[in-house]
Amino acid sequence: MLAYMYDFYNSHTLKGQNDDIKYYKEQIKYYNAKTVLIVGAGTGRVAIPLNDVAKVTALDFDEGRLEVLREKLNSIETICCNIKEFITNKQYDIIIFPYSTIQFSNSEVEIDSIIKQLLKFVSSNTVILFDISDSFRYKEDKENIFLFTDYCNEVSDKVSVYYTSKKYDKYIEFNVIYKLDSKNLSLLEHEKYYYYDEEMYKKLFKQNTLNILKIDQGYGDGNFTHKHIYHVKKGSSFATERSYEK
Repeated sequence: MLAYMYDFYNSHTLKGQNDDIKYYKEQIKYYNAKTVLIVGAGTGRVAIPLNDVAKVTALDFDEGRLEVLREKLNSIETICCNIKEFITNKQYDIIIFPYSTIQFSNSEVEIDSIIKQLLKFVSSNTVILFDISDSFRYKEDKENIFLFTDYCNEVSDKVSVYYTSKKYDKYIEFNVIYKLDSKNLSLLEHEKYYYYDEEMYKKLFKQNTLNILKIDQGYGDGNFTHKHIYHVKKGSSFATERSYEK
């Protein structure tokens, strides 16, 4: 049931974040990509629309969310696995870490291990996109703030949503509570995101011989300038370029 709350919450809060779908479609076209791996695919917000322009594989460690994805589109390939343990013989043209996925509960040591795991199966032609947010460090501590109430069709009930955030030295923790009215039931979702550290990412890419092709800020048209989308691939050189490719 908590997996349905993921879409319910996003539909009320993401708003312009969905501009990333247009952006990713443009990058697929730009790189002439035929196969795409989405890491942290969840219920398919990004994976399903991208499947219209490339063959998409959706990877997530939460089977409940992937089940919701398959209810929406049962023809898409899904894999339930933590990226830290994922290995494959398949070749992907693009690998996408959308919506701050790389920051989710991942310290510097863990991000380094993810990169090393990727290097076990990516080719020298694979482009990896890391969507990283610089907004978490600027959020404030909040205690049980009421966000909204609405009817959720998937659980056939009115749901009230409450939000708590707590900042720490290197990360922020969120608790989202969903209170289902007629069922007299509460569901808790807990998340932790590490703050963006530009120098750390550049260091990790360099020491793992990943070449930074470019760093886009936002998804174009001035939206989400706190977003930093790194385009990297295997290579011995290390150069950066800030731009946005239309």
